[in-house]
Amino acid sequence: MSDSFQYITRPTSSGTGTTTQPVYRGTKTKDELVAEITTRIGAAPPTIDLVICTLSEVIIDWCTQGWKVAPCHDLVGFRLTTGGSTPVGAPEDWNFDSMNIDLNCHWGETGEARSRALFVAEKVGEQGRAAPVFVDVYDSETKEPNHYQPTKGLFTRYQNRNFLFDIAQGCKARFRKADNTFADAAGYPFIKGNTVVITPPAGLTGTVYLEITALINGSLRTSEYPFPLT
Repeated sequence: MSDSFQYITRPTSSGTGTTTQPVYRGTKTKDELVAEITTRIGAAPPTIDLVICTLSEVIIDWCTQGWKVAPCHDLVGFRLTTGGSTPVGAPEDWNFDSMNIDLNCHWGETGEARSRALFVAEKVGEQGRAAPVFVDVYDSETKEPNHYQPTKGLFTRYQNRNFLFDIAQGCKARFRKADNTFADAAGYPFIKGNTVVITPPAGLTGTVYLEITALINGSLRTSEYPFPLT
């Protein structure tokens, strides 16, 4: 049986929500990692592919149970990180998705020094400040891209790694109409990770453009979907 991943809850930096923080069980050493891999491989021929696969499985299993894995040969180590948020006073339903569970790789001193010695930076372009990047926008019922129905679901998904849609922190969606006025979304029936289902308001007609405001790296950023919705 897998041990549970232990955590505490604490206020978010804004004070308007609650988030999670890991309580690690301890740190597995290189010797323990080698012993576990050896045990799991058993009598099977120790091919490079098998060793890599078993190493990855052990790291995932241990980190999922709340252990940190020390940097082997002081190069790179591993641990699970958490986050997520829920408004203060709201029911708490913390799970793999709502806690934003992620496997984090971190330096050992030797690993950082090796990368630092090899590192050469090359600028290949410029980009404006981070903003929500759309991946999918389609009618939830018909699955038709760039199509909406008032009071029905509009499925949207975003590319950003550090994306958070938290209404309590000012995140919202609205529709720009032909006269350049805006109509706010009527609701958000589903929010999970980088997916937000938006409800266009009753009475919205014609061609419109979708604007989204979300937290990117902890800051509110606004972006307009480049294609019209009909």
